[in-house]
Amino acid sequence: MKELIHYLEESQQEQFALLERLVLKSSHSADKAGTDAVGGILCETLAHCSLDISKQHHDSCGDSLIIRSSACSPKKPFILLLGHMDTVFPRESEFNYYREDDTRSYGPGVCDMKGGLVSASFVLKALDSMGLLDTLPVVFLCNGDEEIGSPYSTPLIKEIARDCLCGLVFECGGLNGEIVTGRKGKSAYTLEVSGRAGHSAFSEQNGKSSAILELAHKIIQLEELNGTRKGIVVNVGTIDGGIASNVIAESAKAEIDTRFILAEDGKFCRDQIEKIVSDSIVSGTVAQFSSTKSRFPMKQTKSNTALSQIYKQQAELVGFHTETELRSGVSDANTLAECNKPVIDGTKP
Repeated sequence: MKELIHYLEESQQEQFALLERLVLKSSHSADKAGTDAVGGILCETLAHCSLDISKQHHDSCGDSLIIRSSACSPKKPFILLLGHMDTVFPRESEFNYYREDDTRSYGPGVCDMKGGLVSASFVLKALDSMGLLDTLPVVFLCNGDEEIGSPYSTPLIKEIARDCLCGLVFECGGLNGEIVTGRKGKSAYTLEVSGRAGHSAFSEQNGKSSAILELAHKIIQLEELNGTRKGIVVNVGTIDGGIASNVIAESAKAEIDTRFILAEDGKFCRDQIEKIVSDSIVSGTVAQFSSTKSRFPMKQTKSNTALSQIYKQQAELVGFHTETELRSGVSDANTLAECNKPVIDGTKP
């Protein structure tokens, strides 16, 4: 342990230099070239370690990196490290700089999660310096589409997770050193309402079949689902509809986000949304909804708790105190939970 800590302490300047390079390389989820460039920097950083590096190509996002220690072999269990290379900030964002002060670094992705990529990379470099990658089977998987729900890399994550012992996800930890042992699940929906168009001046004679009015009723009903079960959150985040103030809206739509602790609560939310959608209040309107994104909940299982205790014990050896938390946001840790693997997240302090 002392040798490991010595390596990490001696390489701090190199770590921050890598963080700066990664942060200054724009890698919005839709920016394949930028995200692939981040992957190239990671490959360069780890090139001289006892690691095998391969890629899975994706047309619509950055290629995934699969980095295996030399101790890995087919069907042999391993520890899975998981991180993502994309950020939520587009190339044209004004938040496009890197700077440091005495206590913090600032820039797009410092927390979420280029700082985590640096931490995981230097863990591997430290293990390599001690010759441990020849005996410790570990896989470091980096994807480029996590911020949009990992639609392209999820099959790869599930395939690799099949043989892993446990997962450590390098999203940022809590402000007080918390690591994540549970995350809520998520389901997102698009709700579309159709009405009957007409000039607003004649709505008294012809009746008012406004899609916007019907959507307004449904939004109130949707918001009333909040708190119907412990941990359930329903949010109508965007609305759109109509073409002019003097025209009865023929169509309107809304984007809905739901969060829940248990899978059965997610089903409850969907059932309630379906009921709201099927009942029209405004005559002449109909509605439909469709699922757009979903994440399986990461329950605070006994195996996650046990893994967090091992992590806590090792952290205390180097003077780092940790607590655990349930987090409302989702990550690729939810996918590992869906695969029934012990997993903790927020392991980047």
